[in-house]
Amino acid sequence: MEIENNRLYFGSMLGFYKSFFHGFTMILFSIYYTKIGISLLPYALLFVVGDGLSFFLKPVVGVLSDRVGEKYLLLIALILSSISTFLISFTKNVLFLALLEVLVAVSLATFLTVVIIFSLRPVTQKPEKKASIFGGITGLGWVFGLLLPGVFVDILGLKETFYILFIIGILISCLYIFFMNGFKFELREKSYPSFQTVLKVLDPLIYKTFDLAVFSAFLIFFVRFAIRELGMSGSIVSLIVAFESLVFGISEILIGRFVKVETKRFWIKLGALIHIPGIALLLISNNIIFFFVASGLIGLAGAFIDIWCYSFLCEVVDFSKRGVIFSTFSLSQDLSTIIGSSLPVVASFLAINPFASMIVFPAIILAYSIKRR
Repeated sequence: MEIENNRLYFGSMLGFYKSFFHGFTMILFSIYYTKIGISLLPYALLFVVGDGLSFFLKPVVGVLSDRVGEKYLLLIALILSSISTFLISFTKNVLFLALLEVLVAVSLATFLTVVIIFSLRPVTQKPEKKASIFGGITGLGWVFGLLLPGVFVDILGLKETFYILFIIGILISCLYIFFMNGFKFELREKSYPSFQTVLKVLDPLIYKTFDLAVFSAFLIFFVRFAIRELGMSGSIVSLIVAFESLVFGISEILIGRFVKVETKRFWIKLGALIHIPGIALLLISNNIIFFFVASGLIGLAGAFIDIWCYSFLCEVVDFSKRGVIFSTFSLSQDLSTIIGSSLPVVASFLAINPFASMIVFPAIILAYSIKRR
């Protein structure tokens, strides 16, 4: 039990940093690409290209984690993410940016996958509570990651913000090296991804993919819309999108601690239904208050769906095979970015409001959850 709790909390702290870094880069890259005048299609493709490759990498990461443990995979992901992000600030060439985005996405994909495996592999009892701790702490990392880049860019400048993130990444890497030997990174069994693996995680994979697609589309396109069309400052935009993660993190912790487990069968449908008014507010309003409300609703919806997915996996998957299972489930991160980036672009070319296209995502969740009843 002590090892389980230590891994859960240490992994949650690493997850906090991963979310911080991921959120920081998404906002920073959105501002950077907007400032250097990249048009809509390459703008969206830059967010898609790296996730397309990491989609194929994650099952490999899961196999490696089951085979050799998580120790050095985490260290490589920490260092590679910091260096590749820092190099982006030195180019405006779309091809070079795409190559660097691949490195960023691959490192973050490895980081996300291994942190989930490390934190939740030993969980056997009270999965709702422990998944909510991991998800809540990890989600709160997004708050600071989404909030700070806009503030730093407004106060210090774009280039300086890249420097700050690089320094933070190197410091975290050093701290990890110092503490990592205090935790047990066991050798694992041989395991391999298969079609049966996908079937085991199909329900949570679908739910999480389209839940995160709402978040990805909101994050990527709201930043561009707010800066270019509404003239908002980077700090205000960061504050609005950070509010989503604040609501998500707090809600997930409270759901796991206080909401009755018997109601879990309704959480997916409830999350999908909460997403819809949040998206509608993005569609019909230019009022900053309504943008905050929309952001909060999206965060609340995601909390219900996220905790259901992780607690489900902890209940049905043997701990020795969780590397492959969790890595397969984490494909939802890549699929969501690809879908969340692509559909609004297609909608805009068809003269449809990009935010209107986001309604498709909770509709799919709701329809699938009713069918699976």
